[in-house]
Amino acid sequence: MTANRDKRNTAKLLKTLGGDAKGKKGPPSCLDEASEDEGAISMAEILQELRELRKENQEAFTDTKASLSRLETSVSDLKQRMEKLERRTEDAETRVGAVEDTGQRHERVLRHLVRREAALANICEDLQNRMRRNNLRIYQVAEGSEKNGMVEFVKQLINTTLQLPPEINIQIERAHRALGLKPAASAPPRSIIVRFLDYTVKEAVLRQAWAQKRVTFQGKVIYFDQDYSPEVQRKRARVRGVIKQLKDKGIQARCRFPAQLKISLDTGEKTFPTLIEAVPTLGELGITVQVSDREKMERELARETWRTQESGRRGKRDASLSDADLRFFLRE
Repeated sequence: MTANRDKRNTAKLLKTLGGDAKGKKGPPSCLDEASEDEGAISMAEILQELRELRKENQEAFTDTKASLSRLETSVSDLKQRMEKLERRTEDAETRVGAVEDTGQRHERVLRHLVRREAALANICEDLQNRMRRNNLRIYQVAEGSEKNGMVEFVKQLINTTLQLPPEINIQIERAHRALGLKPAASAPPRSIIVRFLDYTVKEAVLRQAWAQKRVTFQGKVIYFDQDYSPEVQRKRARVRGVIKQLKDKGIQARCRFPAQLKISLDTGEKTFPTLIEAVPTLGELGITVQVSDREKMERELARETWRTQESGRRGKRDASLSDADLRFFLRE
C-alpha cells in the first residue's frame, strides 16, 4: 500500500518537472519571466508534494508499528495458550497413565480372584462329595412307607430286598427323605438318603444292589445309588443322556465318577473327563452334544487352576498378583 503511494507521488513529481521518463527537458519557453514564475510555482509544488509524502510515510510507519504491536500481542497470547495446552496435555497424560496402571492392577487382581474362586469351588465340591461317602440314596420308594421311623424302615427294607452276607452288621446313623415339599400322588416319590456308620457296609449294600440288578419293594422296582452333590448329579445326568444315545447305536458306554464318559470303541476304550473333551469323538459317532460358552470357560478355568496348583506344589509362586498389587489394594 505504501509502495503504491510512493509510485504515484514520484510520477506526480516527474510530471511537475516537465521531463519525461528518460530525463530529457521539455521545449524551451519564449519568455524568461514566465519561465521563472513557472519555476517558482514548480518548486512550491515540489515542496508541497514532499511534505505530503513525508506525512504519508509517517502515517504508514505509525500504522505499521501499530500492526506489529498488535501482532506481537497476538503471538504472546498464542504462546500463553499453547503453554496452558501443553500443561493440560501433560496432566491428562499423567492421569491416563495412572488410570491404565490401575486398570491393569484391577485386571490382574480380578484374574487372581477368579482363579482362587474356581479353586475353592473345586475344593468345596470335593469336600462335599467326601462327606457323602457314607451315604447312599434309594429311589422309587413310595411316600409314607416309613410308618415306624425311617431308620428302622430302611434296615428292614435292606434286609428284605437284598441278599447280604449274614456277617454284615447294618448300622445306620440317620436316614430321611430328600429335602423338599411332599410331591403329589401322581409325581415320583422323593428319594431316601441313608447315612451308614461304616463306609464298607455302605459299599457292600450298594454292590449287592447293583449285582441283583432288579430290586423290588411292594411290587415296584427300586434303585440304589451313590449320594452325589447336586453339581455332580447335574453333570452325571448329562452323561447318562449321552450314554443312552450311544446304546441306541449299539455302542457300549458307562459313566465313571464324578462325571467321566467311558466309551468302548473298535480301537479300544476311551475315557473322557468331561463331555467337552468328548465332543469330537461323539461327533464322529453321529451324536451331537450342546456345549455352552460358560461350560467352555469353566473348563478352561479349571485347567488354569490345575496349572496354578501344580506350580504351587513345585514351589513356584503365582505371578498374577504381586506384592505391589496387594499393597495398592490394601492401602488406606
